[in-house]
Amino acid sequence: MLFLAGDIGGTKALLQLIEFEPDSSARQTLAQQRYLCEQFDSLQSIIQHFLHSFFSETDSVSNPIDSACFGLPGPVSGSRVRLTNLPWVVDAGEIEQACSINQVFFINDFHGAALGVEALSKSQLDTLYKPEGGQELEFKFDRPVLEGNFLVIGAGTGLGVAPVFFDGTHSIPVAHEGGHFDFAPISETQQCLLNWLWQEYEHVSYERVLSGPGLETLYQFFLNFDYPTSYVRDASQKLKKSRIKSPQNDQLGLFIAEDLGRNENQGSVSASEIHSRAEAGEPAAVKAMTEFVTIYGAFVGAVALLWNAPQGVFLAGGVASKIEAWMRLPYFREAYLEKGRMKSIVASRPVYLVADETLGLQGAMQYNLNQSQSL
Repeated sequence: MLFLAGDIGGTKALLQLIEFEPDSSARQTLAQQRYLCEQFDSLQSIIQHFLHSFFSETDSVSNPIDSACFGLPGPVSGSRVRLTNLPWVVDAGEIEQACSINQVFFINDFHGAALGVEALSKSQLDTLYKPEGGQELEFKFDRPVLEGNFLVIGAGTGLGVAPVFFDGTHSIPVAHEGGHFDFAPISETQQCLLNWLWQEYEHVSYERVLSGPGLETLYQFFLNFDYPTSYVRDASQKLKKSRIKSPQNDQLGLFIAEDLGRNENQGSVSASEIHSRAEAGEPAAVKAMTEFVTIYGAFVGAVALLWNAPQGVFLAGGVASKIEAWMRLPYFREAYLEKGRMKSIVASRPVYLVADETLGLQGAMQYNLNQSQSL
């Protein structure tokens, strides 16, 4: 049997083709490739390019693919899906016909990421936060033992969330669009950030500030406004909440009209360039990176209050693993744990960093395998 899987993000697409032997459960990877979505006008064109690089046109007709599953960035309902961060509408029936595939399945991209967690090896997981006295994650045959609810969260081009329910036998991801929760400031600086963003967006979600484009937004904010980050170090190097003292304005979050515009002279600066500038010590970039991991911690802690996840939180997406050194600074941990009377709940939830960019791809392939076993 031939199975095709794809993890489609706002920036890149990963595709994999395997040959699966049902009797022995043996599998062989035939092809795997990474594509930039901006270079294609549709998902269908990416699939066709991938298959034509492996099959001749005659072979693709005589050897149809049995099943294909694609993790898509956005809410998935039915066989026709409009993507959130790409100007594409994808249709399963059209892809089946155009690409010689017997059956096409769509799932949310973080549904796919959640399915991929159980296939991770120990070397692909790093502990970002461990509860005091908490046990290490157990592994069996180099795979994590997950006998309880857990969460998968990740910032990339967008912000994905997948709560996972354990029914006593299987881990079942629940489709979710939690990245579009209303952004909730935890400091005066973040309140000013929210007020600034309200000048441009009617609805400011966490994804607006906790994603690759979100990091770019934070950088522009700190170029425009000389505000402190949410947490600053005192003389003893402990973190404390910062306060804004502005001689122009004693009323929090109110801006003089001419101050509302973005700093147009700076031009567009990519998230990767902001990271490089922060590593070099540029003040606005350092503040943007610091605030980004602070917002990340606050968001993860908030979702951990919404979903009982004793097995912990797994951070995926394309950003966290690339800025691991910043994630390990105390700002993420401080914001994650700052939940008032409910601190003990999040304090009991470990947080792991996933260092495998094929997580969603492996999950989409697992969906194919699960469907074949249910027939």
